[in-house]
Amino acid sequence: MTNTDVSNAPELVVPPGADWAAARAAGPALAAPGPVGGGRRARAELRQILAPHWRSIIALATVTVAVAVALLLALPRPQADAVKVVDPARAIERAQSTPDFPVYTPTPAPAGWYCNSARFGHDWIGAVLHIGYLAPDGGYAGVEETTGANKRIFVSTMSAGAIFDGLVTVDGQVWTHLQSDRKKQDSLVWYGPQSVVVVTGTTNVSNLEALAASLHVGR
Repeated sequence: MTNTDVSNAPELVVPPGADWAAARAAGPALAAPGPVGGGRRARAELRQILAPHWRSIIALATVTVAVAVALLLALPRPQADAVKVVDPARAIERAQSTPDFPVYTPTPAPAGWYCNSARFGHDWIGAVLHIGYLAPDGGYAGVEETTGANKRIFVSTMSAGAIFDGLVTVDGQVWTHLQSDRKKQDSLVWYGPQSVVVVTGTTNVSNLEALAASLHVGR
């Protein structure tokens, strides 16, 4: 019996879709080089196939980012004429009809200010009047007033936990200036005989002082 040495026989590689039995019968005719050489060529061919696809993917991602940046730059910035302007008259009338609630509202609002929110109601602190404005510099400010008993808590809540930063005189009245460490927000506080008024927001202090002056508190 003759022993056949198959250690050096070429590896039989059957192409995809080929008939296995036919391949075995054909023998070396369908044989490919050994795994080392064949593996290198296969990897090289795979790189040649995938390289264009990776370049296409990178190019597509670059175009997508460029389009997103262009759209971001093209989008209009928020402006006064795009802000929903509201009439605070209804909220002011409700506050005026509440006994022992002195109403301090801008009369009139400084030039370039737009009212964008107004409400009056009763919550855990008591009766509260809120009138919000868009300032000329694009920041926001609110006039907050209450006759509730917990005025200290009200001031802390409205000013975002701000701390004392000095006193300012506005329209002949002394206001307390508070500055928040938690976010960019300044507040001016006036303690009246019946209510406390907080003028607070993200606009600059000069704008807050102008808004506070329009309230004519203490008159």
